[in-house]
Amino acid sequence: MIGNAGSWPGVLVAVVAANLTPGPACAQDRITRDQVVAILARASPEHPADFTGQDLSGLDLSGIDFKRANLTKCRLVRTNFAKARLFSATLTDAVATDADFTGATLDLAVGYRVDLRRAVLRDANLFAVILYDANLSDADLSGARLIGPVTNANAARAKLVKANLGVDPGNQSMGIMRVDATGVDFSGADFTGANLRKMLLIRANLTGADLTDADVTGADLAGAVLKDVRGRDRIRGLDQAVFHD
Repeated sequence: MIGNAGSWPGVLVAVVAANLTPGPACAQDRITRDQVVAILARASPEHPADFTGQDLSGLDLSGIDFKRANLTKCRLVRTNFAKARLFSATLTDAVATDADFTGATLDLAVGYRVDLRRAVLRDANLFAVILYDANLSDADLSGARLIGPVTNANAARAKLVKANLGVDPGNQSMGIMRVDATGVDFSGADFTGANLRKMLLIRANLTGADLTDADVTGADLAGAVLKDVRGRDRIRGLDQAVFHD
């Protein structure tokens, strides 16, 4: 039994107040471009914006500086990030299918398990990124500069025409900076004219990939699957690649 009736007004006030008190943003909340810009205006690289779990799908965010923002678990479907600055941004578990990152800067970005299926990353800069277990299937990275680990990612049918995935000779004082594509599925990918010098392709699946005019000088292909590779007779540096286990 509830106590005396005189306590009811206080209980009702408390219940109403609790229902009117704004709680934390729900996962996948939709926000507008103006809201994104306003949040970023209050942020700084030292105190980055936190968009965790929010829905930025379809927004035109081209050219915007995200100041190391946290985009973990965000929904970014068909979002336009063309020429945006996503330096050191966090994209872990984000869904960015069909998003446009043309010419964007993603240096030092962290994207464990990020979903980039069919995303466009043409001419994007991805130096020292972390893309473990990312899904890059059918993505377009033509002309992109990529250095960093993409271990166990899915890049089936990805387009990497003239992409620069080779060792960066200008940063050897930091140790060998290169793409670690160990265990990556590159089946059906297009590497036409790509720089793959000293790239780690250990146990990578290159079945049906097009390597026409690709440079694999010094690349580690130990255990890689090269079945039905296209353009084999035009692969550059194949005699200097590493094949031993």
